[in-house]
Amino acid sequence: MIIDEAQLKRRHLRRLAGIESRKVYLGPEVFSLEVTDACNLSCRYCWIHAPGNPLHRGRARFFPWEKFLRAVADCVDLKVDNILLSGSGEPTLHPLFRKMMRHLEPLPVYVKLLTNGTFPADYCLDVIKADHVMINLSAGDRQQYRYLQGKDLFNRVVKNIERLVVLRDARKPKLLIEITHIVNAVNVRQQQKMRDLASRLGVRAVFFKKMNVNAYNREVALPPGVLSDAQGEKRRTPPACLNGWFYMAVKLDGSVSTCCRIPKMPVGEFDKMTVKSIWSSKRMMNVRLLGKYGQIQNMFRACQTCPFYEDNLRRLKALAPLRKI
Repeated sequence: MIIDEAQLKRRHLRRLAGIESRKVYLGPEVFSLEVTDACNLSCRYCWIHAPGNPLHRGRARFFPWEKFLRAVADCVDLKVDNILLSGSGEPTLHPLFRKMMRHLEPLPVYVKLLTNGTFPADYCLDVIKADHVMINLSAGDRQQYRYLQGKDLFNRVVKNIERLVVLRDARKPKLLIEITHIVNAVNVRQQQKMRDLASRLGVRAVFFKKMNVNAYNREVALPPGVLSDAQGEKRRTPPACLNGWFYMAVKLDGSVSTCCRIPKMPVGEFDKMTVKSIWSSKRMMNVRLLGKYGQIQNMFRACQTCPFYEDNLRRLKALAPLRKI
């Protein structure tokens, strides 16, 4: 359910005020929940399920239903703006995925779903219960898809996108359907082809992102010197990290962090604490202050390519008028 823009603005200002007063007045802007590490693809560019990564063949795990209900209830009470259903796998493979979406639909929170789009056709009716659906489609044709993503499911994904567009137009005009295109050495010259395909399908947004390079997916990494206008990792560290007032991520193992890039700095354990208690804990505030005063950036190498760099600069700029009051 999309929240009123004026209300979102008021919440944003409250979070900024909390930074100045070193307090928390409400919950994070984004609550990211990893619901499974199962995946039915083996994309060559993937950060975890690429062929050669031993984690790809590990036993699949699924976030428990009761814990899901508890986390979502806390999010509503804390006035979280966005719930992001993601995972180190494909969320729609969770055996209770459809039940999750039906539970989330009437709640006063914006729901964003990351998916590879290979789900059964009848899942579309539950997928559109989200407010924003990001579909990973990193190939412009069937042959390239089979090579890059490991299975011959290009036509199924395209059909599902067509179904979602029809449902959007008929039932939910504000639903944002977006294609995520992970740019690599194989598809780097096909960005216009993907834009054209998205246009034909009725998709109004395409997000181009450079692949993250690991030891097991270097064979499709962009060669040095190859230029692309895709967004991706850049060496840039924000002068302050304010994520602790805006972002919270819960992993499958129960660990909780303020950044998707530095899970080794957990702020709590969801198996032993509630989202509310973690969010208001002294440990969480200590982590917030480490970020505010520029200490976290010196502790973690991942901060050198901060994915929240622009967000942090905008927050710092928005804080300036408050400091003059």
